[in-house]
Amino acid sequence: MRILCLTARLPYPPDRGDRLRAYHFFRHMAAEHELTLVSFIEKEAEREHVEALRPYFSQIHLVQQRRSQSALRVASNIWRNVPLQTLYYRSPAMQQVVDSLLAKEPFDAAYVHLFRMAPYVADHTQLYRIVDLTDVISQEVVRSLPYRSPVWRLIYTIERPRIVQYERWVAQHFEETWLISPADRAVLAAACPAANIQVVPNGVDVETLHPLGGTAVPHRILFVGHMGVFHNVDAARYLAQEILPGVQRQIPDVTVQLVGASPATAVRALAEENTAVSVPGFVPDLNQALNEAAVFVAPLRFAAGVQNKVLEAMAAARPVVTTSLVNKGLGAEAGRDLLVADDVATAVAHIVDLLQNPTAAAQLGVAARRFVQAHYRWNFVQERLQTIAATLT
Repeated sequence: MRILCLTARLPYPPDRGDRLRAYHFFRHMAAEHELTLVSFIEKEAEREHVEALRPYFSQIHLVQQRRSQSALRVASNIWRNVPLQTLYYRSPAMQQVVDSLLAKEPFDAAYVHLFRMAPYVADHTQLYRIVDLTDVISQEVVRSLPYRSPVWRLIYTIERPRIVQYERWVAQHFEETWLISPADRAVLAAACPAANIQVVPNGVDVETLHPLGGTAVPHRILFVGHMGVFHNVDAARYLAQEILPGVQRQIPDVTVQLVGASPATAVRALAEENTAVSVPGFVPDLNQALNEAAVFVAPLRFAAGVQNKVLEAMAAARPVVTTSLVNKGLGAEAGRDLLVADDVATAVAHIVDLLQNPTAAAQLGVAARRFVQAHYRWNFVQERLQTIAATLT
C-alpha cells in the first residue's frame, strides 16, 4: 500500500514515547509499504534528523510550527469545543501540504499519529484512515488531576470533556483506531461499540536491550523516562522524596539514578535535596544504564497505555517494581514477571527485599525478559497492515 503518514513531532530521535512508537512503526511498515511522511518541526535544527528517516520514506515533507502562532491560535479559538492540543496543532500550511499530496498522488491509506493530527484527513474519505491514538488520554487527565497545580487542575477540568468527545468522534469517523493496550481499548469500545478499535502494542528491541551479566551496581535504583513529561516528573519526585527515605533507613548506601532527556527543574532539584540521587539526563547507552541497575522502579501514579520504559527494563532482565496502574497496561503477572506497589510502604518493602536478595532479583529479571519476548514485538504493526491491505484489494 501507499500510506500517507502524519506526525505532530518528527519521529526521530526516538527519545520519548510518542516518537519511539512512531519511529519503530515506520521502520517496520516500510518493509512492505511505500510511505510518505508529513511532519511538523519546531526548530530548524530538527532538519538534520531527516537523513536518519530517509530509508523508510519515499518522500518527507516538513512544516514549520511556531509556538507563538500556535499559542495565538489556541487563544483565539478557545471558545470552540475542541481539545486545546488540536487547536495548537491546527495549521493552514499543514493542511495545504496534505491536500496537495492527496490531490496529486494515489494513496491507499493514511496513518495519523495521535488525534491532534486527525483533522488533516477528516474530509478525505477516499482513504482508509488509521488514527493511532496510542492511549486514551482522557483517562490520564483524570488520574493526573490530584497532582496538578490549581491552575492546571482548572485547565484540565475544562479540557477533559473536550478530549473525551473528540476521542469518541475520531474513533467513530475513522476507518480504524489503534490503541496500545487492551485496557484502553475496553474503555473506548464501551463508549463507541460500533467503532473499529484495534490493539497494536509497542515492541521492544530485545537484541539491543539484553542482560550483560554481572554488571549491576549494588544497591542502585534506576528510573528512566523523558524527564520533562509531567507524569515522569511526578514519579521521579515520588521515588526520591517519599520512597527513597524509607529504603535509606534500611540500606544507607542505596542510590537512585533518574535517567532521561530534558530533565525538568523539579527533577534536577532532587539531586540537590538528597546526595543519593543523581540526574545524568540523556545517556547514549541505555542498555548499559539498565544493566548497572540492581532494581528498576517506575512508580507512576497516573499514566495511560503501556509504559515502554518498563518494557525496556524488563527486556534487559531487570527486576521491576511499578504500580498496578502501569501493570494494567502491560498485562504482566504480578509476583512472577514484576512486583506491584501502590503505596510507599509496599514499594519500600519490595525494593529492600530485591536489593538484599540478588538471587530472587535475578529470577524476577529472567521472568521479566521472557514476558517481553512473548508479548511485545514491533512487527505486530506489519501483521495489522497485512490484514488491512487484504481488505482493500
